Amino acid sequence: MRAGCATAERHVFKAGEVKRMAAVLQFEETPSNADVPAGRAVCLDCEMCYTVFGMELVRVTVTAWQSGDELLDVLVRPMGEILDLNTRFSGITAQQMAHARPYGAEETNAQSTNGATEIKNSSSASLRIVESPAAARQLVFSLINSQTPIIGHALENDLGALRLIHSTLVDTALLFPHRAGLPWRNSLKMLARRHLDWDIQVTGKTATGNHVGHDSKEDANAAGELVRWAVGNEWRKLKRQGWTWDETGKLCPSKNPFEGGSAKVAGRPSTNGGGGAAMDEGKEGGRPVAEAPAKI
Repeated sequence: MRAGCATAERHVFKAGEVKRMAAVLQFEETPSNADVPAGRAVCLDCEMCYTVFGMELVRVTVTAWQSGDELLDVLVRPMGEILDLNTRFSGITAQQMAHARPYGAEETNAQSTNGATEIKNSSSASLRIVESPAAARQLVFSLINSQTPIIGHALENDLGALRLIHSTLVDTALLFPHRAGLPWRNSLKMLARRHLDWDIQVTGKTATGNHVGHDSKEDANAAGELVRWAVGNEWRKLKRQGWTWDETGKLCPSKNPFEGGSAKVAGRPSTNGGGGAAMDEGKEGGRPVAEAPAKI
């Protein structure tokens, strides 16, 4: 018998079937919420541990896009007995879970921002804890509505841990597809390093002290910054194609279909007055190159 890829005190498993997940905690669709300001988008990341029911939620973090400000960051007491806190990935230790103070009124600092309540907590070293994944989900519901874009990486894992049904999603695992195609996917760590020059998910001694595993706030904001980078990159392309903002703030395509491109077509006779037909300028490997108009 071959040794496993890792060793631990207990055998663990992940229940991926929806019916098995729903048997532990039912899925819920994001309800309407009139208190959420128009235009809000949030970044979401969850950490999971192993219990007798499989993988369960142990920390949930929500930050504001684009500011990165923390809206919610709490530990979560799983429904099943914990077998393995998965510290090397979750970053959550047994000491944190044992000494975390209950989440309550004294930890809630409700600040009105355009009519929305933001749920504030202290640093990750002294996170408060809620008593169930369902309670954590209700806190998330207080920050979003069904139209709020949720940004994250491999969001099916986070939504599954929360048992949350939400249709307005921006997933960086799909926004930055792997060159080999699905099921291959780029890691958040690699994308952050390549596009943002960020080093995330670093285990060992850091500027803020010893760090083990992932930090859900760091991961949530990294996904948000990747979306900002992608949006900026797309806008630069649109500007080159002649797209502009009108006086009402609406994005409009170029009125000239050839703006931002070239009307030259390979093989078209030159109008330079010469006696013979000449190819347009612009060649690649000795062959004429046609430049099509920018697509709108």
